[in-house]
Amino acid sequence: MILLLATLACSTSTDSGIDQPADTADSAADTADTAVDTGGDTADTGDTEDTAPVLKDVRDEMLRNADACLVIGGHNDVPAAQVYYWGEFTGDATDGWTGEEVWYYFGNPKWVEHGLEDCEVHFTVTAGAGNTGACGSCDVGLIVRAQVDLSTTTCNAAQYAGYETMEEPYAVELLGDGSADWAFPGSGEVFGHGYWVDGAMNYLSDGGCELPVD
Repeated sequence: MILLLATLACSTSTDSGIDQPADTADSAADTADTAVDTGGDTADTGDTEDTAPVLKDVRDEMLRNADACLVIGGHNDVPAAQVYYWGEFTGDATDGWTGEEVWYYFGNPKWVEHGLEDCEVHFTVTAGAGNTGACGSCDVGLIVRAQVDLSTTTCNAAQYAGYETMEEPYAVELLGDGSADWAFPGSGEVFGHGYWVDGAMNYLSDGGCELPVD
């Protein structure tokens, strides 16, 4: 906002001739200030009314406990990583969804000794409407198509070999408290949980263990 100050000078006018225009200008300025202030208050009220629900980030619930992956198959020094699968989708059944999926690897000490680090595999995702299948309580069915995003992936290519592109069906139950259960429609088995708002939803799988791929 720019405030312009105007100075009027007249050397031949009488006092009454000088005072009257100044008083009128002050009154007009006060009126303009009031109009501006009122407009600002109205805009603030509108901002409050337009606040939309925010999708909760389910990744805040990842528990990093890679040491739990040291014991596998009776061996207590296995190089492995704790793995979480995460995905987030925006859209609807009519127009489809777009989004992202990520595999998160948190290596145990033996994984690090194997020459590996914590890493991520990123996928760009599109999805269309699908069937909910064996998940009788599910509200949404999706057929997800994913392609690895090499620009953001940090894991060795061997770790996602054979999954550069993939297609997977999901079934989602949207619960009344804003949470969501995700299942495979073929079996009805729940593989993760997440959250939803109108036009967006996400999931996080239960943590598992994965061996390095050489």
